[in-house]
Amino acid sequence: MNLIDALFFDGRSAHLHPAQLSVNAGTLTVSAPAFQRSYPLAAVALSEPFAAAPVMLRFGDGASCEVPAGNARDALLAALGYRKSAVMRWQARWPAVLLALVLLVALLALAWFRGIPAVAERIAARLPPSVDTSLGKAALASLEKQGLLLPSRLSDERIAEVEALLPALTPENGRMPLRLLVRAAPRLGANALALPDGTIIVTDGLVRLAQDNNALTEDGKAELAAVLAHEVGHVEHRHATRVMARSSLTAALSASLFGDFSAVAAGLPAVLSQMEYTRAMELDADSYAIEVLHHHRLSAQHFVDMLAKLEKQSGEAANMPRWMKNAMGYLSTHPETAERSARLQQVIEQESEAKDDAQ
Repeated sequence: MNLIDALFFDGRSAHLHPAQLSVNAGTLTVSAPAFQRSYPLAAVALSEPFAAAPVMLRFGDGASCEVPAGNARDALLAALGYRKSAVMRWQARWPAVLLALVLLVALLALAWFRGIPAVAERIAARLPPSVDTSLGKAALASLEKQGLLLPSRLSDERIAEVEALLPALTPENGRMPLRLLVRAAPRLGANALALPDGTIIVTDGLVRLAQDNNALTEDGKAELAAVLAHEVGHVEHRHATRVMARSSLTAALSASLFGDFSAVAAGLPAVLSQMEYTRAMELDADSYAIEVLHHHRLSAQHFVDMLAKLEKQSGEAANMPRWMKNAMGYLSTHPETAERSARLQQVIEQESEAKDDAQ
């Protein structure tokens, strides 16, 4: 073959040597003005060449040689017996590339919807109660620091009425000790939050929604009790901890894919104020609330009435900016309201049938 121009590096210094290459009898010869070296082809390592990029040859003594793109480079590759790898041949065929893309998307979807939830459940199941306590305290401190929770503007008497609802709803031998906080939260609207440590936060907006002419009637108390029982269900099933574990794994996966770890350190306030429980978690908490209501001989209709009020309030906020609607309201953090209301209506019908049978 004809001599091929190249740049030779001896591996001992950064100095480059213009050289010429030739291949004969299984040997590659490097000829430069000051030296000549020969290497057996079996000892020459060839980097994967790209269309318009130089090809790099590496030798056993640490030296290397760079051959610019062009016809001479292609002739050298032919002389070296180069054959495109399976990956390169795959990349050159668009059906194969499309198949690889489809498989990648399918793998990511499987990890996103199946793998992450499964791993998160395993992690959450192995976390000791002390982790829930630490998470709850940190979450409350962060929510207050971010200004999402402010001192309640309700009267001391009204706050006492709301706080008096929790003891009756507290389960014997519960997983975590419960406490109720009433807080003003303009950015959260009418809402209730269950923190991992057993702290349940009820906003002023939710209490006002249960009031009738500024009075907290027995029906209003029952509606609040239904919501509190639902939140107690979240605590007993560790839903907040499980969602946080899932959110953290999701953020970590996104960071590993896209190289942005800011999402991992976004903080608990963002997780809690925008957290959505899964459908299964909501149904679990609803079932728990129904059992508590039955235990206290209260109808599930109170729960339905409160959900209807929240739904109505959400509809009245339709003209708000999108970012504000997403950040506010019980329904933004407790999705699938229509399905839950329909399920509760079935419970009410069963209650009615049971009463008719008893009569």
